[in-house]
Amino acid sequence: MFRKRYGFVSLAIAVGLLAGCGSSATETIYEHLESAVELEEPFVSNQQALQEAEEKEYELYEQMITMGTDDLVEIEQLADEAITSIEQRQELIEEEKESIEQSKEEFDRINEAATELDQEELVELVTRLEEEMNNRFDAYHGLYTNYIEAMGEDRTLFELLKDEELSIDELQAQINTVNEQYEVVEQYKESFNEHTQKYNQLKRDFYEKAELEVQYEE
Repeated sequence: MFRKRYGFVSLAIAVGLLAGCGSSATETIYEHLESAVELEEPFVSNQQALQEAEEKEYELYEQMITMGTDDLVEIEQLADEAITSIEQRQELIEEEKESIEQSKEEFDRINEAATELDQEELVELVTRLEEEMNNRFDAYHGLYTNYIEAMGEDRTLFELLKDEELSIDELQAQINTVNEQYEVVEQYKESFNEHTQKYNQLKRDFYEKAELEVQYEE
């Protein structure tokens, strides 16, 4: 049970514009693209906390399933601790979602500057960037929605574990439900990472074609 959620590909960070031979339109687009990266910082920084919360919940689960009916009070305490952890994950996910949405809004601000581009190849690269960002955003929306559902199934599992009359079949059925839901999350995560990688490459291509010399954070 409990699929690991970390392992996301983040947006490439250009830490500085070293020289600009392009038009003001390309430099404006650069500014919006890099501001979009900065706005995703909560998404990046929250991954470690989410990983630790998931691992903590798994450890609590393993403790609980080794206990007998005589340990019901302790089981309830551990289950409540796990549920509190799930609620903390919920807060982190909402912060993450807000950062992704703000990043997308900032990215969309390239549209006005894009109308001023006078090179067909640059226009094409911006169009492809928009397509990949939209695909990436859609994948994140699916990931977020299904991760919320997965956390709900996690909570149901811990509530069930507090029931002294819980049968093995009922427990296994809920574990299967949890795993199936995290399988869906994993699919959306893979899609999100794929579109992020494509986006990062297109952004590099745009900067190169626009003759914007940038230095990337390694």
